[in-house]
Amino acid sequence: MSTTLQVPTAVRLRLAHGCLEHHARTAGARILHIKGEALHPVLSAGRPGSTDCDVLVAPADVAAFTRVLEAAGWEQITTFPQGSVFGHAAAFHHQLWGTVDVHRWFPGMHRDPAHSFERLWSDHEVTDLGGIDCAVPALLHQRLLLLVHAARESAGKSARDVEAAWGTLDAEGRGAVVALARELGAEVPLGLVTGQEELVTGGRDEHLWRALDVDADATTVWRARLRDARGVLGHVRVLAQAMHVNHDHLSLRLGHAPSRRELRREWWSRWVRLAKKLLRRR
Repeated sequence: MSTTLQVPTAVRLRLAHGCLEHHARTAGARILHIKGEALHPVLSAGRPGSTDCDVLVAPADVAAFTRVLEAAGWEQITTFPQGSVFGHAAAFHHQLWGTVDVHRWFPGMHRDPAHSFERLWSDHEVTDLGGIDCAVPALLHQRLLLLVHAARESAGKSARDVEAAWGTLDAEGRGAVVALARELGAEVPLGLVTGQEELVTGGRDEHLWRALDVDADATTVWRARLRDARGVLGHVRVLAQAMHVNHDHLSLRLGHAPSRRELRREWWSRWVRLAKKLLRRR
């Protein structure tokens, strides 16, 4: 009787991080390993295990890094523009290592992606992942990343992360997190998850973050983006994006790459749904 060796998920992910670090060095790219198995023990204790890897790539190095990934057998399954409402990450899958979310910037800290990366990189630390020294953000920076990420989760889902990253800090520690958030433009999501309304009101993308914080439906999210849009061109851009068919999401829903006919049908379906909602509102 033959048996199959089952590698624990945490072990596979740590090895995958090491593999990703090797690819980054091959590409001459700087990456920071974030969340999941790369979290500082202070933040990861008692946290549910991860199912994939996450890396934040220096914006100027994204193209080189993803080329090396694809050459090494990683298949791109979602694109940057259509991966999320922020267009921040693309997902790649490898038959052996699993899935990695490649971040070209981090939502909530994307006012100036290049500056944000350099700020995180300037104080980065090194930890062993899969037998390779990998760069990870300093503990203070990891706290902010975890808190900002919590603002995109459904209400209450990330309560443990907020407690670990914020609730355990004294006044001085919280002040350091707020100062970093102000520097990187992350006041709104931080304020939402920590109950600091003064950081939220009137801030960048306030209505979008409020919608995400309560796990609002897609229509509410688009409406929030319209409220946050600035100027006529900003509003037109949001409306155009709202009507654009997300090729990646439709592919995942259908289980195959959509045909032109399926894309057209989805496009018309969006307009019909929009018209019905407008009539109901009137």
